[in-house]
Amino acid sequence: MHILDIKHTSQNFGFELPWTGLAPIYGTCPGMCADGAISSLPQVRLDGTREEILDYFNNSWTLTEVLFSGLSCEEAFYRRPYHKLRHPMIFYYGHVATVYINKLRVAGLLDGPVNEAFEVLFEVGVDEMRWDDLHETNQDIWPPLAEVTQYREKAYELITNLIKTHPLLAENCAPITQDSPMWALFMGFEHERIHLETSSVLIRELPIESVRKPNVWPASFSNPSILATENDFIKVPACQISLGKPTENPTYGWDNEYGFEQHEMAEFAASKYLISNHEFLKFVKSSGYLLQKYWSQDGWAWRGFRNVKWPCFWVQNGPAGLHNYKLRTIFEVVDWQANWPVCVNYHEAKAYCAWRSEQDGEEIGLLSEVQHHAIRDANAHEYNSGLISGSECTVNHAPANAQGFHDVFGNLWQWCEDKFHPLDGFSPHPFYDDFSIPCFDNEHQMILGGSFISSGEMADIWARFHFRPHFHQHAGFRIVKNAR
Repeated sequence: MHILDIKHTSQNFGFELPWTGLAPIYGTCPGMCADGAISSLPQVRLDGTREEILDYFNNSWTLTEVLFSGLSCEEAFYRRPYHKLRHPMIFYYGHVATVYINKLRVAGLLDGPVNEAFEVLFEVGVDEMRWDDLHETNQDIWPPLAEVTQYREKAYELITNLIKTHPLLAENCAPITQDSPMWALFMGFEHERIHLETSSVLIRELPIESVRKPNVWPASFSNPSILATENDFIKVPACQISLGKPTENPTYGWDNEYGFEQHEMAEFAASKYLISNHEFLKFVKSSGYLLQKYWSQDGWAWRGFRNVKWPCFWVQNGPAGLHNYKLRTIFEVVDWQANWPVCVNYHEAKAYCAWRSEQDGEEIGLLSEVQHHAIRDANAHEYNSGLISGSECTVNHAPANAQGFHDVFGNLWQWCEDKFHPLDGFSPHPFYDDFSIPCFDNEHQMILGGSFISSGEMADIWARFHFRPHFHQHAGFRIVKNAR
């Protein structure tokens, strides 16, 4: 086991992004480690002290700015991803700050706007919703980076002052609940951490010349020469599974996590590890991307439209037929890591399952939400939830859980068979009533388990996340079959 050591830091570039909050300095900024790398603090509790809440906010804010400091020049802030399905990065740099301000205003905690024009411009446009405006015909609407940075400075000052002085956070006050105006503050924390993750994917999709690895970004663990042992199937006995985050849980949750359901889970078997690059390469070499029989109708249409021949974050290294690749991480191109989990979208994961079904002579599929719960154990919180690695890592790097499964949480998200849906008893929160409901459209697939960069609520065992099947996240999959 060794650490990738690629000298590619901000010292190599003249462009520097100002810190609008705390600079990432050990002893100054919460979450900074003695080795100089930034990490994530654990999710703050709703009954946390004023100091704990302020530390969590500062950690969130600086994590965002460290991520955006990985853009190598100002032009990179205005460059849209290759698929044109999201805004340029300048939007997300402003978006997380404006959502804090807008939600605090909705809750009655702030009297007025910081910059009303910005708080409209940067409010929506993060999914391919018909009512979202990606400004396809006008990309000149985005303000100068310096103006957005100034906005962030003002927003940071307002939010820190609110945390330091508001009586609802006084020591003798009751814990925050969903009925409290201060729920909006915690909503802002966890919204920012969602975008830490989703923005990192958009940066991973930018040309490599548009990015650089920040000095304080965590190292990546690699082991390119050693493959995992056989990816055996492990039987999971029939059991009863309960879904839904208890309302009395002392941490913030998104509306779709609440409610309650019980399911009788039949016996099944699931792969010990996430599917690795090595395993997925066999599918690629078998012309899996070129044979329609493995793909759903929508998946085949996506593959043809993009002319995809291998996963998005594999980097061709030689002639196409040679099947030599490197890997793109958020900020770097690194040597091939056969033992890292493959990062793919839902269509690719399902095509692999169809190919494996043909190879193995039995039906292979993805986990369901209930099955993901069934492979967990009582120590589900003991996984990477602190950004201890700057990328995904080997599928056997973390120890197995009590049932023998690796990476149930915290390496890559895992695509599930389920469409995103509400639990019984679902109710939207009035501070953000369109957070989940628009995605209950049968067009979003669930992902569970979190990734290496998931933090806060995103890394919680109750997190229920979702994306369109053609969209990439830091997401992979494990496979399941009927038990014998």
